[in-house]
Amino acid sequence: MEYIVDKNFENVRLDRFLRKYCSEIALTEIFKAIRTGKIKINGKKSKENYRLQLGDSVKIFLDLNEKKEEFITLSSKEMDFLREGIVYEDERVVIFDKKSGIVMHKGSGYEYGISEMFKSFYQTEEFNFVNRIDRLTAGLVIGAKNLMVTRELAEEIRDGNVDKKYYVLVEGVIKTESFQIKSYLKRIEDKVVELKRYEPGAKESVSYFKVLKRGKRRTILEAQLETGRTHQLRVQLSSFGHPIVGDVKYGKKDKQMFLYSYLCEIKRYKLKIEQELPKEFLINLN
Repeated sequence: MEYIVDKNFENVRLDRFLRKYCSEIALTEIFKAIRTGKIKINGKKSKENYRLQLGDSVKIFLDLNEKKEEFITLSSKEMDFLREGIVYEDERVVIFDKKSGIVMHKGSGYEYGISEMFKSFYQTEEFNFVNRIDRLTAGLVIGAKNLMVTRELAEEIRDGNVDKKYYVLVEGVIKTESFQIKSYLKRIEDKVVELKRYEPGAKESVSYFKVLKRGKRRTILEAQLETGRTHQLRVQLSSFGHPIVGDVKYGKKDKQMFLYSYLCEIKRYKLKIEQELPKEFLINLN
């Protein structure tokens, strides 16, 4: 089997490339095949950390049955659901407005999520969401249509060049106009806890907040993340004494969780998408 490296895998480590194209082979067997010369780059033995170059020939001297791509079957209702949720699309990216209660990926009792749905929608395994939000969180998520864009956007997110902002409805009336929460978050079993100082396994987490509107018993905030930790806004606001309305894990149960990712800006693509404040936030403010 021979593969000529194209832009989708340019500068990708050999072992990571092989984990995709030899997914049915154990990782230890892949490393053994590299060491023994059963996998060669341009006719020569290589190392697992070699970064593939455009036009490289990857020859795999193993008995492999190429994995056939299988996609879930989408109903007409599901197809309409995807089309209606797309707020922006070009040849590189899709910006999708996810509803609360919808999962991003399969697992935890769900046979598929919107990631698997979009792979079927576009009939390609290369589609990936480069950011993800919780099942109960609603709002904008960024989908990359191929692996090259996935890597490109992953680097932009890592370097802090993709901005995301949220609308948040919290319990209680916050008097200050703006504030910052800086703390350490650590996952313990099925929850994330906030720590005031570092301990092994904890990650520094920074969020910025601005009051948009106050009601008699609740407040609408704009939130922006400097770091993107699991459940970051949910945990920090709960510890701050103002849990998100409807947060069943870190607050009190309501008909929905009022956390909405309303803005994303990809500076490299000069792309900025912004959604209006959902009317449900105002209806449930008092």
